[in-house]
Amino acid sequence: MCTNEALKRCVSNAIQKERKRVHDERKSHPTKKHDIHDYASIVVACGYSRSGKTFSGASASPLYHKYAEEIRRRLEKLGKIGAKRPGCENVIGACAEPHAADMVVKNLPGCKMNELQFSAAYRPRTGQRKKYCINCKDTFQEVL
Repeated sequence: MCTNEALKRCVSNAIQKERKRVHDERKSHPTKKHDIHDYASIVVACGYSRSGKTFSGASASPLYHKYAEEIRRRLEKLGKIGAKRPGCENVIGACAEPHAADMVVKNLPGCKMNELQFSAAYRPRTGQRKKYCINCKDTFQEVL
């Protein structure tokens, strides 16, 4: 069973992993100018209610990502993946939520979309909790 504690641990690990990635990048390129945009904007954890497995996702460009069929269909109902739609400041498919859900769906056969569980979304740079955007609420309406 996927628990809230498992989701919290997974998102905490994702935040630490993102911070370490940026730290290592800065160490390996000390002359490069770094800024806050080095971090993924948001990280989130997603699990399947019938298993104990959770996966994390970070916001990233959706243009070269091949989503699982069900997630792709849901995103395309909002508009073109990689474009913005009226009413939401985020690009369709760029959020951490579809990336995390995609990992769950691809790695846990038989996963149903209405049985996904999400952690709260966090900004890795600050650890600040963020609200789900309209795109994510519409894509995962039965669980967010």
